[in-house]
Amino acid sequence: MSDTPQPELRWAPIPPKPKNRARIWIIIGSVILAVAIVAALLWFFLLRGNTPGGAPTPDPSSSQTASPTPSNEPSPGASATPSQDPGTPPVIPAPELDAFVTQVQPRLDDGIRGLDMLAQLSGQDAVGVVDQLQQDAQRLAETTPPSSISDAWFTAVSEYSSALTDVRAAAESGGNTADAVTTARERLQPLRDLVEI
Repeated sequence: MSDTPQPELRWAPIPPKPKNRARIWIIIGSVILAVAIVAALLWFFLLRGNTPGGAPTPDPSSSQTASPTPSNEPSPGASATPSQDPGTPPVIPAPELDAFVTQVQPRLDDGIRGLDMLAQLSGQDAVGVVDQLQQDAQRLAETTPPSSISDAWFTAVSEYSSALTDVRAAAESGGNTADAVTTARERLQPLRDLVEI
């Protein structure tokens, strides 16, 4: 047996494995990066059409092609007449004086001829002529005059129609129509004067 000392065997604890801190930080960083990417994609696809206040963002293409109309210039189809209140009836545009004369002169001339005829007629013959003159007077009242003579025109037509009513009453009663015809002729003349015929 050898006198060489034998090494003494002892059980030593196993040293712990080195901690992989770098790997943990890499994993955490990857998770954070993935969350950031998902959030960016959500914002880009879902929220890009809305502004922070919730109002839709205007489409750049529409803003470039739209041509704003200046507020101080009327649009091509705008009417030159001022707008009316919704409750008022529409105003019929008054024709020019020449066009108006063309419309009313035949009836005014018929009035002169009819009143001249009444001087020679009586009874139902006279009534028939007065009826025709009253229809003409109604059409004169329905014709829109130029605004410059509007009030005077409607007043004169009303007075002429009233005089014709008196002529008809005299003709129906079989009495003398001369005075009523003279008055009707006097009421007709202002209408002719207004249109200068």
